Amino acid sequence: MLKSFEGGQAAGRPGPGDKRFACIVARDSTATALLHGCQIVTAGGEHLGRVKSILIDVRTRQLRYVLMGRSPGSATVAIPWHAMYFDSALARLVFYTFS
Repeated sequence: MLKSFEGGQAAGRPGPGDKRFACIVARDSTATALLHGCQIVTAGGEHLGRVKSILIDVRTRQLRYVLMGRSPGSATVAIPWHAMYFDSALARLVFYTFS
């Protein structure tokens, strides 16, 4: 299932109805399947949630956001991909912030 969302700055002038982001869930992509359910933590190791899906920029085809869920029924939060890194030793995404 592929959902599209409007938003972001467009290159040029987008036509009416043009979508900027596509939401990709685990069954649509191998890369998404690998990230789906992956733990997201702070740089200090505090658990924030798990990956629900990812948002791809339709125009550039680059990963832009990770959609995080804390628990079933809670709000979904979009975290910019550039604000994370993958900790391969512990198989988790680390969301780093400046404090």
